[in-house]
Parts: sequence; C-alpha cells; structure tokens
Amino acid sequence: MPNSLRLLFKSAVCTVLFKARGVRCSRVGCDGRLPQLYTIGKVTIGQRFGVRGRMLPCELGAALPKAHLHIGDRVFVNNGASVVAHCGIEIGNDTRIGDFVAIYDTDHHSVDSDHPVKYAPVVIGSNVWLGRNVTVLPGSKIGDHTVVAAGSVVKGDLPPRVLAAGNPAKPVKELVIADGWRRL
Repeated sequence: MPNSLRLLFKSAVCTVLFKARGVRCSRVGCDGRLPQLYTIGKVTIGQRFGVRGRMLPCELGAALPKAHLHIGDRVFVNNGASVVAHCGIEIGNDTRIGDFVAIYDTDHHSVDSDHPVKYAPVVIGSNVWLGRNVTVLPGSKIGDHTVVAAGSVVKGDLPPRVLAAGNPAKPVKELVIADGWRRL
C-alpha cells in the first residue's frame, strides 16, 4: 500500500478510536503507532490535530474523572510524548510538541509524609514549540509564541515570545513574532 494511503487509513482508524473513546475531536492525523489514550476524564481536541508514533507511541488523555485535557487547533504531538492530565492541561492553537516531551500536572507520588501529591494545572499558549525531551512541571504556564529548547525543564511561568532553555528553563532571547504568524 502506498505511504499516502497508509497514512489516510491510519488516520481514519485513529479518528474512530478517539471518537469511540469519547474524545471530542474532528479528524485526527496519525502517522505510525496509535497513541495510548486515557479517557476517564474529559478530552477535547481541535481541528487538524496530528500525532506521530513511528518510534514510540504517544500517550494522551485525562486519567482521572475530574481531569481535563484541552488541545487547540492545528496542534502536533511527536513520538513518545506524554500529555496526560490528572487535573488540567490546556494547549493552545498551533503548538508543536517534540519527541519525548512530558507535560505533567501532578508529581504522581509523595516525596515524604509531610508533602502530599501535588496537582496543579498546566497552561501552554498558542504557537508554542516544545523541543525534544522538554519536561513541563505542574503549575507551569508558557506564553504564546514561546520556544523551549530541547532538554529543558519548565518550572513556573515563561513569558510570551521568548526562547527559553535550561533547568529550570529561563528566557535566553526575545523573539520577534508578529500576531497572526504561526509555525508550520
């Protein structure tokens, strides 16, 4: 089967899977393995959403009853990324999520008896690009048009229109991006 037909077939199967599991979405573009999908909570996905799982499938969804994952229009999630809400994750339009990115709204476990498990929503703006192996920690907010360099750890807030890098990620350069411009 030619590659274009294979992509169309895989995308159709992926779309049916998402809708059958209760995800509010339009057509889902899928290249490679189908993502691991968690739909205990509410999942909404905008138009022209794409996911790639050639090397390793992504995991997407809302893993607890009151959790929500909202993904905007024209968002792309790459190989092995983990975007699973335990309270709330919001991703704006035109955002690109690189290979093996992890977006966490919980730390999953207590470190000790005096510190319970932390849950804090994550908000990622529009036209954001998260490079390979970026980790976004609970309670973080990333402004519109921001780029986070590969391997960085986001803890807290990043302003709009910056290139951020490091652990924790800090702005290292201002970006000149006009309103309305988006990454392709």
